[in-house]
Amino acid sequence: MKNRPIVLKDGTVIPVRPIRLEDKEALKRLHSRMSDTSIHLRFHGSMRELSDQKARYFSQVDEERHLALVALDPFDSKELIAVARFDREDDKTKRAEYSAMVEDYWQGRGIGLALTNMLIDEARKKGIEHFYGLVLPENRRMLNLLKDLNLPEQEREEGA
Repeated sequence: MKNRPIVLKDGTVIPVRPIRLEDKEALKRLHSRMSDTSIHLRFHGSMRELSDQKARYFSQVDEERHLALVALDPFDSKELIAVARFDREDDKTKRAEYSAMVEDYWQGRGIGLALTNMLIDEARKKGIEHFYGLVLPENRRMLNLLKDLNLPEQEREEGA
C-alpha cells in the first residue's frame, strides 16, 4: 500500500499508513484518550482500558484477511489519532467486517471518511466487495460517515 496523507480543509496534513505490531502501545494510548461515549459507541459497552491482548490483536495484521490503516498525529508521529480496519474470516470470502475509531479531538474533520475510503480501495484490491458492521442507532457520526461514502447500503435493525 502506498502511504498517502489526508489533507484537512485547514491545510493540516495527516500521515496515514498500515498499522504495525509496534503500534500496540500507541493504540492503547489512543484508546485511553477516547471519551466514555466514544468507547461505548465503538465497542457497544464500557472498555475503559484496552488490554495488551486486544491491542496486540488489533495491531497484528496480515494485510490480506486483516488490514488496519492508521492516521498519525501531525504534531507527534508516535501517536495515533484514528484507525479504520477490516477483518474477513478467510481469503475466499468477499465480505469483511468494518470498524473505525477517531480520537474525540479529531472527530468531525473528515479523517474517518478519508481513512475509510482508503481502506475501501485496499479492500477492493484484495477481492472484498462488501463491508458490514454493527453500529448503534445513536452513533450519528458513524451513520453519517457511512451515508457519505455513497455506496450501496442495506440497513437492518436487530432487536434488543
